Amino acid sequence: MSDGTIYLDNNATTRPHPSVVEAMNQVLGDGFGNPSSIHGIGEAARHRVEGARAQVAGLIGARETEIVFTSCATESINTAMRGVVDAARAERSRVLITSVEHEAVHDVGTWLSSRGVEVGVLPVDGDGVLDMDRLDAELAHGPVLVSIMLANNETGVITPVAEVARRARDAGATVHVDAVQAVGKLVIDVETLGVDLLSLSGHKFHAPKGVGVLFVRRGARSRPFVIGAGQEGGRRGGTENVPGIVGIGVAAEHMGSGIEGRRTHLGSLTAAIEERLLAISDVRINGAREGRVPGTVNVCFKGIEGSAVVLTAAREGVCLSAGSACAAAQYGGSHVLEAMGVPFEYLHGAVRISCCETTTMAEVERACEVITRSVAYLRTMDPSTSLGES
Repeated sequence: MSDGTIYLDNNATTRPHPSVVEAMNQVLGDGFGNPSSIHGIGEAARHRVEGARAQVAGLIGARETEIVFTSCATESINTAMRGVVDAARAERSRVLITSVEHEAVHDVGTWLSSRGVEVGVLPVDGDGVLDMDRLDAELAHGPVLVSIMLANNETGVITPVAEVARRARDAGATVHVDAVQAVGKLVIDVETLGVDLLSLSGHKFHAPKGVGVLFVRRGARSRPFVIGAGQEGGRRGGTENVPGIVGIGVAAEHMGSGIEGRRTHLGSLTAAIEERLLAISDVRINGAREGRVPGTVNVCFKGIEGSAVVLTAAREGVCLSAGSACAAAQYGGSHVLEAMGVPFEYLHGAVRISCCETTTMAEVERACEVITRSVAYLRTMDPSTSLGES
C-alpha cells in the first residue's frame, strides 16, 4: 500500500478493485433510480442490476434467473438454511453442518436447534478434512439440508463439495455451500458442484461491503427470508442496492478471469510465507498442505497469544488476523482449530495471513520479518503474561 502498510487480512475484507470503484461512482452520480420504477431513470437502474446479475451468473455457471442479490453472505446463509427448513418443516427437520463452518452457519444452526430442528455436526480430522464415513452415516437419518463450505475461512482447507453434494442429494437432502472464500481462487461451477444453493459476499472479492449473492437452483424448495414488495423475483424483498450490485457484478467479471495466474501467484506467496515462518521454533501450520486454496496461511505459535502477535505486528504496519474477523470481538480460541484437535498450547497462538492478487513478494518477505520479531519479543516477556498463566 502507498503508506507503507502491508495488508494481509484479505479473508476478512478486500480493497474494492479500481474498476469497481469507478463503476459505483458513476451509478452514485447518475444511476439513482429505483429499479422498480417504470420511467426511464428506473429502467436504467433496472438494466444495470440485470447486467450485474448476468456477470455474477457467469462467475458461477448459473442462470441469471437463479441469482438473488442480498446484503451479505450472512443474509444469504440465513435465507438458504432457514428457507429450506421452513419449506420442508412438515416433512422432516434435520440439518447437517460441519464443525468448521463459519460462525454465520453455526449460529443459524443454534437458532434452528432452539426451535426444535435437529442439527448434526460433522467432524473433521487433524488436517481439517471432512470425515466422509461420518457423512454417510448421518445421511442415513434423512436430513432435509446439508450446509458446507467450499474453502475454510481460517485455514483455506477445501471441502470436496461435488462428492458431498452427490451423496447428500442421493439421500434426498438439499445442499447449500458457503463459497465466500473461494472466488477467484477456484473455478466455481454450480453444475459441476451439484449444489442447490450457494452464498457469496462481495467484500471478500474486491466488491464493496453491503452486497451479497444467493444462488437458488431452479426448482429448489426454499421460502424467502426477507418479505417485501416482490423484488428479486419475490425471493428477497427490499429496494435493490444498485451501486453495490453494480460493484459486485464488475468484481465478479474481474475475478472470473485469470484464475490460473492468480492461483500461481498466490501459491508462490503461500510457499514463501510457510518457508519463513516454519524457521521459527515451536510453530505449526494448520490445514491439509495439499488441499487448501492458495493465499491463506494459518499458523500457530506455541505459548503466546495470536492476538498479541497481531497487535505487535500492527505497530510496524502489518495487518494480520487472529482468526475469523466475525469472531474477533469475542475471541476465545478458534472453533475451527479446536475441531481439528490443535493442542491447547498452540490453540490460542493462531495467526491468519491472507493475501490477494495485488500482494507482492516483497510485502510477504517484510511481513514475515515483522512476525518473526514480534514472536521473539513476546516470548521474552514475563512468563506470567504467557498463555499458560493468563
